[in-house]
Amino acid sequence: MSINNMKNVSKQEQTVVNFGEKNIPRQNYSRVITLDKKLLNACGCDVSPDSEIRAKVELVKGKKEDFIKVTPFCPDDAEPIQEKEP
Repeated sequence: MSINNMKNVSKQEQTVVNFGEKNIPRQNYSRVITLDKKLLNACGCDVSPDSEIRAKVELVKGKKEDFIKVTPFCPDDAEPIQEKEP
């Protein structure tokens, strides 16, 4: 997907970049989702073939919607990348 096709949506002081819909195929008893290199690179991750990328995965339950939050980070970092407060 080219970066020109991505849709930006701004809410308050937050910018959301839509990378489109993804298939979530089965793998054994789980599901797998892939993340684009451009997306990981924009989060400050090293996307070289030898790099290891980990992610913190959270279920966020709200009054109007529930969603999965994935925060990538490098294992060398002490803490995952923090979101800016609005």
